[in-house]
Amino acid sequence: MGAAVATARAALAAVLASAPHTSDAELTESIVDAEALVRLVQSFQASLVAEADRRALGRVQGARDTATWLQDRLKLDPGQARARVEVARASDGPSRKALSDGVISLDHARVIATCLRKLPASAAGDVAKVERVLTERARWCRPGDLRRLADGVNATYDRDTAVRDEQAQYESRELHYVTTDDGMVMIKARLDKETGQKFIAALRPVSKPCPATNGQPDPRTPAQRHADGLATLVDLALGSDRMPRVGGQRVQVQVTVDYDDLVRSLNPDAEGVVPGVFADGVPITADNLRRLACDAGILPVVLGGDGVAVDYGREERTAPPAQRAALFRRDGVCAFPGCEHPPGTSQAHHIRHWLDGGTTDLANMVMLCAFHHRTIHHDHWNITVDHGRPVFIPPARVDPQRTPLPGGTATTAVHQRMIRDLVPKPREPEPTHN
Repeated sequence: MGAAVATARAALAAVLASAPHTSDAELTESIVDAEALVRLVQSFQASLVAEADRRALGRVQGARDTATWLQDRLKLDPGQARARVEVARASDGPSRKALSDGVISLDHARVIATCLRKLPASAAGDVAKVERVLTERARWCRPGDLRRLADGVNATYDRDTAVRDEQAQYESRELHYVTTDDGMVMIKARLDKETGQKFIAALRPVSKPCPATNGQPDPRTPAQRHADGLATLVDLALGSDRMPRVGGQRVQVQVTVDYDDLVRSLNPDAEGVVPGVFADGVPITADNLRRLACDAGILPVVLGGDGVAVDYGREERTAPPAQRAALFRRDGVCAFPGCEHPPGTSQAHHIRHWLDGGTTDLANMVMLCAFHHRTIHHDHWNITVDHGRPVFIPPARVDPQRTPLPGGTATTAVHQRMIRDLVPKPREPEPTHN
C-alpha cells in the first residue's frame, strides 16, 4: 500500500510540474481528471473504513466510535468524519460504483446513504430502486439539490416521520438579538422551513441589486443588500395597519434631539453638534436624523433650549396619502436615475429640508428607496424639479462635470404619455353650412 501511494505521488508530481505549460482546454480536463481520481481514492478509503468499523478499530484504540476515531486520525471536522462513516456503512451498490468511477462525489454518496438508511422497513423492497434513481440523478445535480429530492423520497415513504421532523424543526426555532457596544444590533436565528421560506420570499424582491448611476454593478455586497432588504421589511411592518398597537397607538421609533443641534447640522462644517438619541439611549448623528425626519416612519421629538419637547413631528412635514400617491405616479417607487427598486416602503424626501423652510408639496419632494435616500443625504446630491420631473445633479467626486441626470421611473405614466402621443388627436368637427 505504501509503495502504491509513493508511485501515485510521483506520477502526480510529474503531471503538476507540466501543468503551467498546458492549454486552457488541457488544464480544464486535468482538473476534471483530478476530481475523478479523488473520488476513486475516497471510494477505496470507504472500503477500508467499512472494514475498520466492522472490527470496531476505533474502540480498540480508545475512541468512542469510528467517526470520532477518524476525526482524530485524519484531523477532520466532525461532520466530515460522520459523512465518511455513513458512506462506508452503506451497501456496496450502484452509488459506491458511481463514486469509484468518479461520476458522483462523496457528498452525493452520503446523501444517498442517508436516504436509504432512513427508509422504513415497509420500503425494503424498493431500496435498490431508490438507490438507482438517486444515483442516476446525482450525475446531473449538486448535492444540495439531490438532498431535497432525497428528503422528498423519505417523506413519501414515511409520512409520520416527516411530520415529526418538521415539528421538531418548529420546536427548535429561535431568534436572538443583542445591541452591541457601538449601537449595532446583532441577529442570530434558526427558522423552521415554513417560516424560512416566507422570509426568503419576502427578502428577495427588496434586496435585488441596484445598478450604480454610471451603469456599473451595485457596489453593495450581497450581505449589505440583504441587510438593506431587512430594513425595508421592517419599514413595511411598522407602516402596516395590521401591526399590533401599543397603548392604543401605532408602533413608533422615537428619536430625541436638540433643535439647535438639528439646525446647526445643516452646515457640514459645524463642530460640536450633539447627536440625538433613540429611546434606549443609543445615539444617532443629527445628519442621519435629518434623513429620518423626511418621512413619517420615524418621528423626531425636538427639544427647545430648556429641554422641553417643542415638536413631535409636524403633520405638514409628512406627505399625506394623497400627496404620496401623486409622488408615486410621478416618480415611481424611486426616482433616482436607473433605480429599479421593487415596490416597498419608499420615502418622501424634501428637496429643500423642512428645517430650512422647505414645504411639503410636489415641487419640493421626491420619492426615494431607502438605499438612495441615504445616498442623497450622505453624498450630497442636488435635486431640482424641471417641468414636473425630478433632475439629479451628482457630486463632483461622482461626476466632475456634475452633469444633470433625469430621474423618475414611473413607467405607467410614461407609457400613458407615449400612447397619448401616438394616438392622433381628434379633429375639430368641420362647420356645416345651411
